[in-house]
Amino acid sequence: MGMMPESLDSSPPPLPQDSLANRYGRAQSTRAPSGTGRRRGTWLAVVGLVLAVAAAAWFTFSDTARNLTWKDVGFRIESPTQAQVTFQLTKDPEDTVACAVQVLNEQYAVVGFHTVTVGPAEDGQVQTPSDETQYYDVDLRTDAEGVSGGVESCWIEEPTA
Repeated sequence: MGMMPESLDSSPPPLPQDSLANRYGRAQSTRAPSGTGRRRGTWLAVVGLVLAVAAAAWFTFSDTARNLTWKDVGFRIESPTQAQVTFQLTKDPEDTVACAVQVLNEQYAVVGFHTVTVGPAEDGQVQTPSDETQYYDVDLRTDAEGVSGGVESCWIEEPTA
């Protein structure tokens, strides 16, 4: 039983990057021939920045930036055909706001609906920022007995010319 001689390989082991290059190939240059890719990227970045600034300005100065919030305060189901919803509305004193108030049944179907319009505040009525918030009670007729009620949405009514 003879022993097999170990192979005596005198070459050094391949370097890690050489073995990766042998396995996957050498990296190709991705540079555009005359720098057009870099210029195009710069222009795209500038256009994107201008569009972002324009969008921010539009959101800041548009009607959506006005002071308009609402919050459900409570509801009372008085009978199968009557309900009352109480909500809090904060708006700019000069705005006219409409709010959609609804009553829902157990299956979340609308059984009562009414649009309430709140006009501008009278002169001298709003003296402090807390005066911009008012509470409203809305009586609704319902088609069936409801189990909950509240404000679905509010929006600023634009003046008609």
